[in-house]
Amino acid sequence: MSDRSRSRSRSRSRSPARSGGGGGHAQDSNGNADNGGGGGGGGGGGGGDDAVKLYVGNLDYSTDEQKLRDEFGTFGEVTDVFLPMERGTNRPRGFGFVTLSTRAAAEQAISKMDQSQLDGRTIRVNESKPRGEGPGDRGRGGATGGGFNSAGKSEVKLYVGNLSFDTTEDKVRELFERHGEVTDCFMPTDRESGKVRGFAFVTMTAAEAEKACNTVNGEEVDGRSLRVNEAQPKGAGGAPRGGG
Repeated sequence: MSDRSRSRSRSRSRSPARSGGGGGHAQDSNGNADNGGGGGGGGGGGGGDDAVKLYVGNLDYSTDEQKLRDEFGTFGEVTDVFLPMERGTNRPRGFGFVTLSTRAAAEQAISKMDQSQLDGRTIRVNESKPRGEGPGDRGRGGATGGGFNSAGKSEVKLYVGNLSFDTTEDKVRELFERHGEVTDCFMPTDRESGKVRGFAFVTMTAAEAEKACNTVNGEEVDGRSLRVNEAQPKGAGGAPRGGG
């Protein structure tokens, strides 16, 4: 135990191969881990010593590693915290990863911290998924079928639902541009009245779209909790209302 408690004060973003779930931090910028970690110990051991990596989305840019360590430390031992930075500006990207030493602690953290307020933002907390297991199983009404962008397209169109009628196309574009370049933003209007219909479509590169989908889904904008998932082609029946 002394070895583990000593690591608590010095484990920062690198911490290679920590207890069992390890594999380092070779995740992409999508909110999904690129390792077998994230508590990949598959849970059979009733909590045990299997570390579990959590994805924490919709963070305020002022939230730092120490704040995350303090918040999640109330549920158990935090063995690692990682906040990805933008390459050019070296500013936080709005999401992070927190590893807790036991599954029991991780599950308690998810239950208490998901949809809670932190530095003025409603954060999302769930178990970090290995790459390829996109947000479809996390978001409400997520895309059906084999994970995010199962077709392997270079660009992905996202469905953005439950928009307030006061939310403008510019505001939707700005919201998603926090996560990467928006190549297209379209907000359908009613043919007769010309009023917006309460949903939109946003197109981004695949990696940035997946990160945005993870982070923006459930975020509150103009008093409405947004639903974001991969837009489905007509006839695929995936996205609710106008999913293509």
